[in-house]
Amino acid sequence: MGVSLVDFVRFALALIRFATFLVVIPVLNMRNAPILVKIGLAALCALAVMPELDAAYNPEHLGVLAVLALQEVAVGLLLAFVLILVFSAVTIAGHFIDTPIGFGMASVFDPALGGQVPVFSQFNRVLASLVFFSLDAHLWVLQALHSSFRAIPLGGAFSFQPSAALITELIGEVFVIAVQIALPIVATILLTDIGLGIVIRAVPQINVFVLGFPIKIMVGMAVIVFALPVFVHIISQLFAADGLLARYLEGLLVVGGG
Repeated sequence: MGVSLVDFVRFALALIRFATFLVVIPVLNMRNAPILVKIGLAALCALAVMPELDAAYNPEHLGVLAVLALQEVAVGLLLAFVLILVFSAVTIAGHFIDTPIGFGMASVFDPALGGQVPVFSQFNRVLASLVFFSLDAHLWVLQALHSSFRAIPLGGAFSFQPSAALITELIGEVFVIAVQIALPIVATILLTDIGLGIVIRAVPQINVFVLGFPIKIMVGMAVIVFALPVFVHIISQLFAADGLLARYLEGLLVVGGG
């Protein structure tokens, strides 16, 4: 049984949306993730979905195909941007933690990302990835991407203005969550600085630069160890089936699909 041109176009457009999404999301955008694996997974998902194409579109017209392909790239990038923003909450929290502890100028080379990454930003990103997969978030994210073809069909209208408002709201929540994650460490280091200041005033002979850095590092590491269950709980609320990521993905599909 042969494959018609319409079936091939349906598969190709679905492949573009899936591939665009999978290539840029944080858990798969690392250099050590083979591109063939990403494309193969996207092709498998597209083959399983095979969404319908409106009969009003002529698949033999190259201009029509180019417009449809660009729209699928835009939809895939926008959906991936929601996931990137949610992951950025833990990365921003890592930046907030690094500076008061004394790791602000220290960074490690991450070969997966191909650049210098702050210590606790990398730690938080790895922790978030582990929680993401442990909650099976990757499964319902793919299911949400599947559902996107019902909310935003191939060639369907997409509302960018309400989507931009929703993304702006998500950015605000991301910064709030980042502060919530970093607040215990930042507050503890602030109290440590106040205590050191009192000690220096009482005993001026003490060199604060010699004692301050190791004390703040030890105190900060101790707080991080004790607060780790709280970190995991907050990250779990981000990636749970009814968490922040799920709410905004669903909301984006509702407002984006008009």
